[in-house]
Amino acid sequence: MSANQQATKTLSHWAATVPARWAPSTLRIAEHSLEDTIAAMVAGAGDRVSASVRLGLGSGAGSVPVIGSTKGLCAPLSALANGTAAHARELDEMFLVAGGHFGCAVIPAILAQAFEMDASLDQVLDSLIVGSEVMARIGLAMNRAHFEKGWHGTQTIGVIAAAAACARLRGLDTDKMTHALSLAVSMAAGPKVQFGTDAKPMHAGLAAQGGVLAASLAAAGVRGSDVALEGPHGFGALYAGHTMADWSVVANVHDEPLAIESHGLSFKLYPNCASTHRCLDALQSLTAEHRFDADEVAHVETLVGRVNMVNLMYSEPQDSREAMFSMQYALATMLRYGTVELADFTPQAVRDAKTRRHMQIVEMRLDPKAETGTETAKNLFPHTTIVTLKDGRRLTRTLQHAKGSLLNPFSALDRQAKFDQCMAGIAPAEHLMQVRQILSAPQGIKVRRLLELLQFETHVDDGERFHRTTGCTS
Repeated sequence: MSANQQATKTLSHWAATVPARWAPSTLRIAEHSLEDTIAAMVAGAGDRVSASVRLGLGSGAGSVPVIGSTKGLCAPLSALANGTAAHARELDEMFLVAGGHFGCAVIPAILAQAFEMDASLDQVLDSLIVGSEVMARIGLAMNRAHFEKGWHGTQTIGVIAAAAACARLRGLDTDKMTHALSLAVSMAAGPKVQFGTDAKPMHAGLAAQGGVLAASLAAAGVRGSDVALEGPHGFGALYAGHTMADWSVVANVHDEPLAIESHGLSFKLYPNCASTHRCLDALQSLTAEHRFDADEVAHVETLVGRVNMVNLMYSEPQDSREAMFSMQYALATMLRYGTVELADFTPQAVRDAKTRRHMQIVEMRLDPKAETGTETAKNLFPHTTIVTLKDGRRLTRTLQHAKGSLLNPFSALDRQAKFDQCMAGIAPAEHLMQVRQILSAPQGIKVRRLLELLQFETHVDDGERFHRTTGCTS
């Protein structure tokens, strides 16, 4: 058989046996991902969906910490609760080459497993790196067609990546790693019809939960198909879109650079769907360069790709969760305030009459070039923003890489500001400095020390706990 026909075994062998000798640059990316996901968990723990998930899980006997609560749960349920919280505010990073969010789906699983094992953050980072590569290789094989079809890669692919990461943490051999991935395939779901609802952030939690369960079951001897990815009724065949899955991308996993190095994670500057971010960056830069305000704008037109059209399904959002998936709301907010923050996604903000008037001048269209169907996971179409001013000027900006991505990275100040926006005023002040210190130098530190600092009873609301830090009102 070719490597293309043995994708499950090839990927599992790599995940189980690759030496834990990572370059310093790889470890720095992994550390940033861990920090970013912890911050997103804290920011989202006070959301009503996170609180409802915690309530719905009941006592769930266990001692694994749940962020925003003083109670513990068993490892799979802790992963479910923390994964939901990490994705609740839409401020967690994107892994564009894998077509979904990585950290919120995988890191809560690793942390839950690591707490039970009394593992170190060094082991967490190793598992994180392995899980990211598994997610990237499957995302590349499925390509954009999987996501254009309406699958949410955060859960469909994230659960397999989480299983690989947890199996790596457990030290499973190639055979059991294969079955961990296989069992996770049976847990893969996540339709995009749930975007704009409470179920969407739960996709991340379900992926994390599934990862813990798949690895635990495989470790106990439960077996699945060893062609679960590439088999005739496997993941690729059933979840493909208009193009077939290409498992040849798995064959070179031993020889090619890691995806988090070559493609990078995209850390999010704004707390909404990443499909809006290049247009938000473009509008912000045009405003700064040409010094116009919202009342001088006659029309804003955006040109985006097919996946983005699927994601941004709410032109007239009725609540804050729908607003997270609205180009119209995102750009209207940017026009008004000069940025988009956590405080902009509350019921009051979404109903605001001034913002809704600005929404009426924002249009989103499919980029004609996207009609060719040639956009790939490695080569995303740039997004174009065209601002027409009332004085007749027409200003255009095209961006391929959003702020926070590999080729347009955060500054140290951007990173600090995001962490503070998520954590300050929510996590106990006496713990915040200790958490910051641990995340800045995690080597040799036990996971239990970090997670115990994040156990507190959070205030639950509809986002009112966040306050605008910048921007004026127009």
